[in-house]
Amino acid sequence: MATSFDFLKRLGSGYFGEVWHALDTGLGCEVALKCIPPDKIINSTNLHQEAQTLKASEHANIVKVTETGTLADGRVYVSMEYLPKGSVEDEASGALLGLPRAKRLMIDVLRGLGHAHRQGIVHRDVKPANIMIGNSNEGKLSDFGLAVPDIASVDASQFKQYQYRLHLAPEVRGFNDYTAVSDVYACGITLYRLVNGDTYLPSIDLAEATRRARRGEFPPRNTYRDFVPVSLRKVINKAMSVDPADRYQSADDMRHALEQQRLLVGWQERRSPRGTIWVGEGVAGRQFRLSLSKNNSGKWDIEFKTGRDGTLRRKNCDCHQDLTTAKGSQLAGRILQRVTQTEA
Repeated sequence: MATSFDFLKRLGSGYFGEVWHALDTGLGCEVALKCIPPDKIINSTNLHQEAQTLKASEHANIVKVTETGTLADGRVYVSMEYLPKGSVEDEASGALLGLPRAKRLMIDVLRGLGHAHRQGIVHRDVKPANIMIGNSNEGKLSDFGLAVPDIASVDASQFKQYQYRLHLAPEVRGFNDYTAVSDVYACGITLYRLVNGDTYLPSIDLAEATRRARRGEFPPRNTYRDFVPVSLRKVINKAMSVDPADRYQSADDMRHALEQQRLLVGWQERRSPRGTIWVGEGVAGRQFRLSLSKNNSGKWDIEFKTGRDGTLRRKNCDCHQDLTTAKGSQLAGRILQRVTQTEA
């Protein structure tokens, strides 16, 4: 077992320690090295619990662990496959992802999560920072530091320090409250963030976010980007149901529902005082541009263009003039959602 590493670059740090891009000098390969001070190990009876959990849940959509041990300074390390593309949080940087991309990543995560659940492992910390990007742009669930099978070994008094609370299901007050459907809730919020961007999360403090979450008001279930189809909103809202019995009862159930969604166009949105422009690209390379802009008379005009290779032509049947604010917003949303699901 290799015990010597060259530390190349720190990739991140948090409550549990640091993650480094390192060179395993024994094997001569690059690794992602998680280094955890002994006092930050949540299972005091087993310092290598996280690595063992990752090994027990090996799957194509879960980050692969290569070894575990103790560094010379006493820190516990978990050596994992190095994925240079980083995490979904790195890729999105708080912005929205295209719908086809968000769908693929979440399906990958749910596939890996479903496998972990079948091994009796609950993740407890699904979020964009814990979804890594594989070499084929697939999603890989990482950071199983909270996936502790032996609940009795955990100091539950420190639970709130461990948990990323914005993704915490309303029923969860401590480790033993957390179930597979609590992970489904976290997947729902993660997908909400990916299709909308983090600007769609209200700017409120953690205590208020927790109160609203328990009422089913955080994130706001009726606030989505115009291009997000109603059918996809229903999938996300079901996953975020306050009552665990109303959610998908497994990661596999949520994955099957998401697989049924036709999401053919990835949209980006640009807003200005004069209106909004949506630019999209279809899965086959077709391009789209829809603008909703205020005209000189104070009404709203919609112009829609589509084409390939940067040559866009006006589609007259989807162009409208002199609309009220409500009508313009409603009609633009209908066009965007139709094109998202049909590319027509």
